[in-house]
Amino acid sequence: MFAIAISRGSLSAASRLAEGLKARLGGTIVIREEVVRAAAGYGLEETGLREEHIRRQHVPGFWERYADARRHYLACFRAALLDFVLKGSVIYHGNLAQVLLDDVPFVLRVRVNAPLENRVKTLMDEQGLSEADAVERITETDEQRRRWTQFLYDVDNRDPVLFDIVLNLHRMVIDDAIELVASEVKKEQFQSSEKSLKIVRDLHLASVAEIALMHSTDTYGLDLKARADESRGEVVIVKGLALEDRAVLDDAIRAALRSVKEIKEVRIEQDRRIT
Repeated sequence: MFAIAISRGSLSAASRLAEGLKARLGGTIVIREEVVRAAAGYGLEETGLREEHIRRQHVPGFWERYADARRHYLACFRAALLDFVLKGSVIYHGNLAQVLLDDVPFVLRVRVNAPLENRVKTLMDEQGLSEADAVERITETDEQRRRWTQFLYDVDNRDPVLFDIVLNLHRMVIDDAIELVASEVKKEQFQSSEKSLKIVRDLHLASVAEIALMHSTDTYGLDLKARADESRGEVVIVKGLALEDRAVLDDAIRAALRSVKEIKEVRIEQDRRIT
């Protein structure tokens, strides 16, 4: 079982790469829009965030007021994404999902870049745009993606350190790219094991716990982080340094988590790190 996360430097190239990998390896292709729909079941729409709003240009500091909504959005998206990973081999292509899967050991993180002239020609052929309009559309799309990933993940989607493989289709044909990724994902470190799948299940339960905390008015927006042992149904909630060690807050945390049937035991710890 494997998981490949393809970041879209080019939608057309990412789609062709995903289809080629499915033909070669099997598995299920999942796109970002499918994860968004699945995340609705975790309350994604309750965050109030919409991609079209985030992609707009805003004055500096505008999004600081939406920091809590951002955390809520990411927890919902992560839980839905982990659901797909747990179902079987998956080939995801979207925008930096590998950041949310960073703690999953067997994920192969891929970025595919296509030359501007190829992207322009594709857009002209598919949508009948002039060359100038196609260039403008691509430039705007790239900037929107950069803004979206900067807000949600606080990373630059062009940073090669985020990926295991960066494919440049300026000199490499798509068949060679498929062969390269297929060969890499067959290696032991990119194949799941019972140990690594337990990590995924634990991460999923921790995400669900954090979502439950965000759904409660008594714990929404508080500096609370979860880790979990899914096999035991145990969740540990770590309270941030600024939160007082108060019994009333502990009661609110436990009350918020009662809605998660998989949780059998809750432990609460105070973050004691020295900063």
